[in-house]
Amino acid sequence: MKSATLISTLSVCLLITSCVSNDEMLTVINPDGSCYRAFTRNADSAFMTGDTAKSNPFPIEIDENWKITWTDSTASVHNEWPVKDRNLNTGSQRLKIMATARRDFNSVQDMAENFRFKKSDSWRDMKPVYTLDKKFRGFYTYYTYKENYPKVKTFDKVDFSKYMTNEEAEFWFTGKPDLLKGMNGVEIREYIGDLENKYNMWFGKNVWDIEFEELLKNYDSMPGKPVDKVRLVSARDSIFEKYYADSDHENHDLDMEKSLNSYFKTTKFSKLWENENSPMKKFEKNGYNLEFINLFGVSYEYKLMLPGKIIQPNNAILHGDTLVWKLDAYRMVYSEYAISAQSRKANVWAFILSALVVVTAVFSYFYKLKR
Repeated sequence: MKSATLISTLSVCLLITSCVSNDEMLTVINPDGSCYRAFTRNADSAFMTGDTAKSNPFPIEIDENWKITWTDSTASVHNEWPVKDRNLNTGSQRLKIMATARRDFNSVQDMAENFRFKKSDSWRDMKPVYTLDKKFRGFYTYYTYKENYPKVKTFDKVDFSKYMTNEEAEFWFTGKPDLLKGMNGVEIREYIGDLENKYNMWFGKNVWDIEFEELLKNYDSMPGKPVDKVRLVSARDSIFEKYYADSDHENHDLDMEKSLNSYFKTTKFSKLWENENSPMKKFEKNGYNLEFINLFGVSYEYKLMLPGKIIQPNNAILHGDTLVWKLDAYRMVYSEYAISAQSRKANVWAFILSALVVVTAVFSYFYKLKR
């Protein structure tokens, strides 16, 4: 197995999603329970002149429900779209355009029923669950918003528990619980390095088992079989453990063809890899059918605004009145990922009503005294 590309592919995707991104998803909950969702992305001149078929930068289909606004280098907000009488390319300098697509919903339930990622988007099958709990308590209204993203299906051959504890796996993918508390920089680096090795072992073993299954499917077509199939199956884990330990961990390089030949002291396994049309070469070329890899090419700076004052940010970064999370599929590998927060908004009418009651009571008291 030449797994360097596969094992590092997910890591590369994760590095990409960790970089600064212009992709922004904003959800705003209004006091009456209505809401809107907006996406902000770079837009080219083709989209700005109305091409939504080939140049749509957004993860949703643009229709009459979505309102487009945009800004250029002047920072002015423009409502005109599609643009007809404006030159978007001024000589050698092209305007840097940031476009926003916004859709209003009557309620969070309305958003849950009608918001979908477009069919061509890698998150098209992602179906989060949205809830808004609005409660009146005394002089305040409390808003609790939750957005749960389902666990994404990656590997199911080898469970995390073979290489990591539940806490380690959850921490690796979500940052919670805080397993680094009390550690200094040296200890953190050592701990994270050890955890990365465990993760790579889990990833590598899954890829190994996937390719090994393909090997067994094509075993009968291999001329001059060097080993009995039963013995081959029983040696699967031993071969991985023996040669993964000696492989290039920095490049995650473990070659199944060479490992099998070395373990059984033969060269006959190479028949399944001898040219581009051989079964194992084709299998590797097709990317091992790891379709979920595409999920990791998407990353959002997710922003949430709730009415009133935020009182429970739940693992978000708070910028003024805006909560910010990093949202990507990596956080959904171990378990479902929840975005949630609570706010409290003062009911002005309740304060006014209470004041009127007090004033009325005081007035009545003194009026009775005068009588």
